[in-house]
Amino acid sequence: MFKSTISISCIAIAAAFWMQIATAQPEPRLSGGNDLTTMARDPFQIFDNLYFVGIGEVGSYVIETNDGLILLDTLWDNPGYTEYLLGNIREVGLDPMDIKYVIILQGHRDHYGGARALQQIIDAQFGTAEEDRKLIVDDFGEWAPRIDFIIEEGDSLTLGDTTLDFEITPGHTPGTTSIRLSVFDNGTEHLAYLHGGPALRTKEPEAGRIFIEDLQRIQQIPGIEVQIANHFDIAARGAPDLFGRAALLARRQPGEPHPWVDPEHFQRWLTELIEDTHQYMAE
Repeated sequence: MFKSTISISCIAIAAAFWMQIATAQPEPRLSGGNDLTTMARDPFQIFDNLYFVGIGEVGSYVIETNDGLILLDTLWDNPGYTEYLLGNIREVGLDPMDIKYVIILQGHRDHYGGARALQQIIDAQFGTAEEDRKLIVDDFGEWAPRIDFIIEEGDSLTLGDTTLDFEITPGHTPGTTSIRLSVFDNGTEHLAYLHGGPALRTKEPEAGRIFIEDLQRIQQIPGIEVQIANHFDIAARGAPDLFGRAALLARRQPGEPHPWVDPEHFQRWLTELIEDTHQYMAE
């Protein structure tokens, strides 16, 4: 059963959807970043309980628990994407029908576009932050995917033996959601952090101040050893990107460290991100 501090508000949200002015269904947009002929990637297992099922540009992940699966982000809505995502999940040995929750980390189309199509196939609860639910409805109107629960600052979601702790980290979008969770390497636990949108997309001074202060707060969270990237190139300068780490993981020999377990990299990445954000605001 649902064991979470998240409050579900299905009726209110559904009513808000149907009050939207009817609009034409948004047309899929093909670009270099979502063309599956170049963006398709083989899925792979990162940790005992974490799998990459995304594309060359955007990360989508499945968290495996002893009571079902949690999907993070749904990729684009372009033709072929639903089949691609479901196929990737099956390829790593998981059953998409075991997905119990889908978390949308931000209200940009590359992260939520596939949600509506997935809702026709899997029986899962879909959640996002309220401010980004509004973005999705503004973009898609009556064609927006159903949102079953709203994620608020400090909420947690427990499924089986796994708990996700949520933080609202605005800046990339108003309701960008980040996650703290435990991942396991051959049974050894490591604390991971997935920032749902680590790039400021406004030059409004107060938003910039909040974004930088929040990054400084994240720096002080004790024990984080693993950075999980929601885009392939989110890494400290000179460090391997997502697929570079995947290559290291594939070549890893018994007794060698896991390429994702690198607390020094996590801190260096945050420091550089703070510096880059200051520079962005000053330009």
